[in-house]
Amino acid sequence: MRIIAAWMALFAAHTGWGQAPAGTTGQVQGTVYSTADRGPLPGASIAFGNLRTAATDDSGRYAITLPAGSYAVRALAVGYAERQLQVEVPAGGRITLDIALAPSTSQLDMVVVSASKFEQRVGEVTQSLSVLPASVIREKGTANLADALDQVPGVVVVDEDPQIRAGSGFSYGAGSRVMLLADGLPILSGDMGRPNWSFLPVADVDQVEVIKGASSVLYGSAALSGVINVRTGWPGDAPKTRASIFGGAYGTPGNAAAKWWGASPPLITGADFMHAHRFKQFDLVVAGQAYGDQGYIGPERIAPDSLARDPYKLGTGGYDHRVRFNFATRWRNRKIKGLNYGLNGNVMKSNSTSVFLWDNLHQGLFRPLPNTTTNTVGTQFYLDPFVHYTGPGGARHSLRGRWYHQQFANSGNQSNENDLLYGEYQWQQTVALFGPTTITAGLVGQQVASHAVLYSGNAAGSPDNTATNAAAYLQVDKKLMARLMLSAGVRYEHFKVNELEQAEPVLRGGATYQVAEGTFLRASYGQGFRFPTIGERYILTSVGSLHIYPNPALQPETSVNMEAGIKQGFKFGGITGYVDMVAFRQDFDRYVEFTFGQWGADRSFANLLGFGFKSVNTGGARISGTEFELAGKGRLGAVELRFLAGYTHTLPVSTTPNEAYAQTTSTIGAVQNITYLSTSSDPRNDILKFRVQDLFRADLGATWKRFSPGISVRYNSHVRNIDEAFIQIEQMGQLGQVGIAEWMKTHTTGDWITDVRMGFAITPQVKASFLVANLTNEVYAIRPMAIEAPRTYRLMLSLDI
Repeated sequence: MRIIAAWMALFAAHTGWGQAPAGTTGQVQGTVYSTADRGPLPGASIAFGNLRTAATDDSGRYAITLPAGSYAVRALAVGYAERQLQVEVPAGGRITLDIALAPSTSQLDMVVVSASKFEQRVGEVTQSLSVLPASVIREKGTANLADALDQVPGVVVVDEDPQIRAGSGFSYGAGSRVMLLADGLPILSGDMGRPNWSFLPVADVDQVEVIKGASSVLYGSAALSGVINVRTGWPGDAPKTRASIFGGAYGTPGNAAAKWWGASPPLITGADFMHAHRFKQFDLVVAGQAYGDQGYIGPERIAPDSLARDPYKLGTGGYDHRVRFNFATRWRNRKIKGLNYGLNGNVMKSNSTSVFLWDNLHQGLFRPLPNTTTNTVGTQFYLDPFVHYTGPGGARHSLRGRWYHQQFANSGNQSNENDLLYGEYQWQQTVALFGPTTITAGLVGQQVASHAVLYSGNAAGSPDNTATNAAAYLQVDKKLMARLMLSAGVRYEHFKVNELEQAEPVLRGGATYQVAEGTFLRASYGQGFRFPTIGERYILTSVGSLHIYPNPALQPETSVNMEAGIKQGFKFGGITGYVDMVAFRQDFDRYVEFTFGQWGADRSFANLLGFGFKSVNTGGARISGTEFELAGKGRLGAVELRFLAGYTHTLPVSTTPNEAYAQTTSTIGAVQNITYLSTSSDPRNDILKFRVQDLFRADLGATWKRFSPGISVRYNSHVRNIDEAFIQIEQMGQLGQVGIAEWMKTHTTGDWITDVRMGFAITPQVKASFLVANLTNEVYAIRPMAIEAPRTYRLMLSLDI
């Protein structure tokens, strides 16, 4: 806090925040609004020469007191073209200056907030950032945001865990290196640090922003490899209603012998809605979803007997059923200008299964290995109270909180319950100091209380665990000479999980320079720090014959991320967009990997000789690579187009392949070192385990008259390296005939997946769509031993008024 106070005092001194003598000043007030619909523009910036800057409140209003004189005025709002005016401020007088801004047609003016916690043009962001527009989410009939994220360049979701540029491997859902946010607040589970994609709002999403690279300064521990921020919208002047209903079925798999159903295929059904309405000072958004998926993973194989001669006919299979409702409220205080407050919330009931391993490569490819299916009945909700205030001088104060509750009744003695309490105060001020300067400072507190037999691997053997976190951060974003944007930040964070605690400072810095019209060079440096979760340290469970062991001594991991890139805007006829090219590198220390080894003290055959998984610090790692992204929209004759595409190549390697990060004792008493080399199935070139090195993503949507076709294409290279113990245990006959060695030998290139869609506008408000996912019916797995869905057909009817 002393650092923050010193920075605030320094800027106060340099910007002359004192008041001029009475009688020598005048007041300027007014409203900034859009020429498109005359709606107010909150957060717009109005600069009066190099002296002072005002910001509009949530009603688009501003007021500022200035020394009398003549001023050149620059009005800026993200997503709108800049406007310049002249104004004369009379001594002792008051004038009204209303400013209309026209929407920008450039993709480089797209609005983002995640990179610096305030609205910026995407061209000025100093880090790599991709934006997934709501149009892609809705046109694809997305019911789970993980499916939509598969279209973002550099992103792949493996077993519900998001990988950004190969920053993570397989972790059984514990300890994400990507911070997941819902409207700027963390939504990872408090105990495991795991995302729950189906819980995130879909119908009222405005856009999804993905920051790539360490972002711990603003977003804390889990943002080691990046941030995914799901942003929902508020009502405009006119009420807005959207709704859709859909139904579909899974087709016969490409491996027809693996089809487990008869004449009636597994079905998918669902519906969602959203309504947003402004009632004078009160804003209200309500949305919901009901979803049912009978699942493409069939029943478990059971032992044949007199009643069940065919072992592939009975047992528990995969499914996903849920109902969710979310709301947002905001009251704009009429008496105190710039003050608003409200309560947002989300609640879901669900009944689903998760499958760890397939049964075999033939008839059992779309079946779970017996006893590796977990059935879950879940209840989740969060409540988000908030208060925002924008003062007359443009200073913004924000106090936000979240109570996030999860309760899961799981089979296999894996039930768990946790409560996360999160609070953040943020102060932000934009001042004119040789150009616009934005200062952001904040305080964060978080507490987690977990009750779960699943996490009883602590010293006391107790199912109760706690975690607390406190942090302070400061970031300064400075624009110089209208072309150079500088950004620097610091965060100090303290963690405590049960009796273990540690504190760490992290730094970041970046710069973007506008070389020419539409050409931006950027470079950034960021440190990352991730404290292990309750689940990583204390989990103690089993899935079938596979055991998962605790590691109470697990240490935090750190990283340094560097990148340099260029973003080039373009305009060809009616098409505008940008091309982004970047080279990146991230170095890790005390890298945490979910590693398969002989961790158990019980070396009996009944205990699988002590083999199982455990989260361990494996030494050093480095991930380097390049990425290319193309995004744009516009009209080509009578056709309206929108597109997003990208290719990412990564080289994720262990930098300490010979380092012994643990030891094990064999059944004959021999001590053996555990290293990257000794645990890898394919240690060539030191490639990290369970990494997808090459990704291609492309989505193209079009509208012509009443028709709106679209196509999505994805390429995932095959995983080259897994834990050698999987192959060894299969050879010992302890994993049945799962076929992992054969799969790894025959899958050494990659998979191309294509989705297509066709919409038809029955009326201007009602559209019917036909969607086919996995058009070519590829038989593929992103994580070996976890098969992905076959070809799927859906019909959707949507309303938008």
